[in-house]
Amino acid sequence: MRTATIERRITELALSFPEAYEDRPWGDFPVFKVGQNKVFGWAVVREGAVDVTVKLTQEEREIAHLLPYVRTASHVGRYGWITANVTDADSLEAALEWLRESYWLKCPAELRAAVEGD
Repeated sequence: MRTATIERRITELALSFPEAYEDRPWGDFPVFKVGQNKVFGWAVVREGAVDVTVKLTQEEREIAHLLPYVRTASHVGRYGWITANVTDADSLEAALEWLRESYWLKCPAELRAAVEGD
C-alpha cells in the first residue's frame, strides 16, 4: 500500500470529526486537534510507512501492544499514547479505529455523540 494513500486516509478521517483541525506545531507533519488545542493524533511519513500516534485506554493499549507494528509512543507513551507503523490495509484499518477512539477520548463531551456508534 502506498504511503500517500495511507496518509490521505488518515488525514481525511481525522479532519472529518466535528471541530477537528490540522496544525503543524512540531515540524512538517500533521497534528490533529479538537476543541481548544487538544491533540488527538499525528501522522509522520517514513520510508514505506506512516507512523500514527494516538491516545488509547489502558485496555486498548494492552491489546494494541500484541500487534508487531505497535509500540509505546516516544515522549508521551507514559500518558497512554501508542504509535502504529502503518504499512498495509490491516494496520491502516486498526490505526483508523484507534484514531476514532483517540478523538473520542480527547474531544469535549458534547462532541462525543458524533463518533459513538461509528
